[in-house]
Amino acid sequence: MRDFDYKIKSLPEKSGVYIMKNESGEVIYVGKAKVLKNRVSQYFNNSKHTPKVEAMVSNVHDFEYIITDSEMEALVLECNLIKEYMPKYNILLKDDKTYPFIKITLNEMYPRISVVRKVIKDGARYFGPYQSSYALKELMDFFREIYGIRSCNKVFPRDIKKGRSCLYRHIGKCMGVCEGDIDEKEYRERIMKVCEFLSGNTDEVRGELYHQMKTASERFEFEKAATIRDRLNSIDVILKDQKATSTTDSNSDLIGMYTLNNSTCIQIFFVRGGKIIGRESYFFENTSVMDEAQIMSDFINQYYQESSFVPDNLYLQHEIEDGDIFEDFLTKKRGRRVYIKTPKKGENLKIINMIRLNARKELENRELKILKDIKFKNHALSGLKKVLGLKTYPHIIEAYDMSGYQGEAMVGEMVTFIDAKPSNKHYRSFNIKTVTCQDDYGSMREVIKRRLSHIGDKGFGEAPDVIFADGGLGQINAVIDAMNEMNIHIPVYGIVKDDKHNTRTVMDSDGNLLDFSDEEEAFMLVIRIQDEMHRRAINHYRNIKEKEMLHSSLLDIKGVGEKKRRLLLDYFKSVSKIKNATLDQLMNVDGIDKKTAQEIVKYFESTK
Repeated sequence: MRDFDYKIKSLPEKSGVYIMKNESGEVIYVGKAKVLKNRVSQYFNNSKHTPKVEAMVSNVHDFEYIITDSEMEALVLECNLIKEYMPKYNILLKDDKTYPFIKITLNEMYPRISVVRKVIKDGARYFGPYQSSYALKELMDFFREIYGIRSCNKVFPRDIKKGRSCLYRHIGKCMGVCEGDIDEKEYRERIMKVCEFLSGNTDEVRGELYHQMKTASERFEFEKAATIRDRLNSIDVILKDQKATSTTDSNSDLIGMYTLNNSTCIQIFFVRGGKIIGRESYFFENTSVMDEAQIMSDFINQYYQESSFVPDNLYLQHEIEDGDIFEDFLTKKRGRRVYIKTPKKGENLKIINMIRLNARKELENRELKILKDIKFKNHALSGLKKVLGLKTYPHIIEAYDMSGYQGEAMVGEMVTFIDAKPSNKHYRSFNIKTVTCQDDYGSMREVIKRRLSHIGDKGFGEAPDVIFADGGLGQINAVIDAMNEMNIHIPVYGIVKDDKHNTRTVMDSDGNLLDFSDEEEAFMLVIRIQDEMHRRAINHYRNIKEKEMLHSSLLDIKGVGEKKRRLLLDYFKSVSKIKNATLDQLMNVDGIDKKTAQEIVKYFESTK
């Protein structure tokens, strides 16, 4: 029987974090407290717990605590310990993605516009967050083309008429602040039009673009019309979620949740300037043992510790413990007062209820998909077991294909399916080492021996229950030969394709074609496996072609030789990144001067 009386009496009356452990010494819950003695004693001296808290307390065998200098330090420490220990009775926010914002430096004499993923208190104005990076890129091109907004890092008025103007000035996408071609008043008027546009006042711009597109079409300038159409589409993507409105013009995050069975969905609706501009869903499992207010508290702590943007207000479905500490923490992070509220009536309560219904629908859809996946898995695996004549269910399936590019750079591709689903972390590519000519069978033997020599090793995992080879009897025998040398015996089959390269059926080691006519799900699984192998092979070809293109095209650029080519390769890694790099980004590469950077931008602009 547990006896915590002595330990509880010795607890300090200070703020800190407490760590609950089970009988095995595993951390099962981490919490924060204004006063450790009061908070921890409530768990063991109070019999009026909710069933969920009671379930946690009944598993506590021991606890530890860490004293902090302030309640805010306890808040940060709690978040870090939850990430470290991943306790059963806390939720763990695994999603670390950050969304892009548009930043306009209104604090500068000639403001710049850029896309950033971190909001800081620097006097600039931020719009967002937005969910489509591609649409934002199109929008940035649109701002340059229509308004001539600068994108360089020059400091004005200091740098006016110093040095040569950039490529954007020469192609008409910048008004030429550096040349003194536009005064500050006119330039700022253009900037304010951009701000109005981003605030949702787009009718004037949309009307003008639509007129330009129509005029271009009537003149048979279809390429120009298509470009304008893409601009309009980008505006729609950026602003599509701004139709729903809130009663407040401030920036707010509204957070609701719904728990179904043993899962919880939390949704955040982003309200900027009184308009709902986007939302995000987060899912958590094994939450039936947790109180919803506790889940909300854990989520708020973890989400806003990492978030780059803190709004004016947080409207929550549930009141959270130590809400005043959270307010102080967010206020300090934002540099301006932040309020956490739980609406009881009015428009914000209606939105919270709408979010809750959305979260419920998301959970229901997710559960239906899970049930559908389970049904497919069961039917596919049982069907495959029957058709292949296996003794056990093929829970782990590995498939192999040999691919090469113009007879060189042979690579063995391995894809892994676990319980009828692709397991990407177990995919592997093997560069062929011992075979110097185009020999699919020899390459297959090498790859199988190298893979099976790592059975049980970290990163490779257990041996598969069945192996598929892309091809016929020759590939099957190559796999069997390799396994015989290692005294390993795993069922092997070949995936046979028709004249159009579509999956036809499966061949056994005796050369017999197997009949899947009564096992549709099993055949669907075989098709998925073959498709994954094909996709891997295509990616292999694409990577080699990209490298070739990168090597050759860079040397075609004036001023770029072998040395500068290597510098660009080391810095950007891929052709697409070099192709889409801005002048400033190219000049960040050591050894690339402004003239060379301009030639690179000019070259890739012409190839577009």
